[in-house]
Amino acid sequence: MTARPPNHDASPKIAEDGPTELVPDASGDLVERLSGGTATVLVIWLVGVGAGTALLGVWLFSTLVLGTRLGIGALIGGPGLYTAIAGAAGPCVLWLAGRAQGHSLAWFAWTSAKIGLVMIGMVAVFFFGSMLLFGYLPGSGAPIWIGAAVAFTLAGSVAWALATWAADRYIARARIEGER
Repeated sequence: MTARPPNHDASPKIAEDGPTELVPDASGDLVERLSGGTATVLVIWLVGVGAGTALLGVWLFSTLVLGTRLGIGALIGGPGLYTAIAGAAGPCVLWLAGRAQGHSLAWFAWTSAKIGLVMIGMVAVFFFGSMLLFGYLPGSGAPIWIGAAVAFTLAGSVAWALATWAADRYIARARIEGER
């Protein structure tokens, strides 16, 4: 019995106005990628959710734990900008880790929590390392601060998971409906 060669003429059917498009790669094979409009909306969505939750977390942490209420200048100024950029990385990394693989909401929540804990761990190491470098020792309230930061991070990671999972499901559903 002879094996039949695969039929390379049959290309997948993708709706022209769908969330993905077919483009040739370096070797000339067609590969599927997000369309420009979908990618733009997705990045705005993920960055907005990540930046928003990071700024909200910092504001809540400052108000509830430190007893200092941050004004709009602190949240929109330099420190707020860097906080927002760092927070925006979380959902974007989560998207890259789980996109288009059919993961469940539980997978997105677990992975989001791990990403958030790594991020807050890096902040804590930097913060306490800086203190030690300048000759200060963390006070007795440090475990409370770390616990609160971890709690806020885990709460924010739930929002990241929901936003990323919803975007993934929307794109997957739009692809399936476009193939019909």
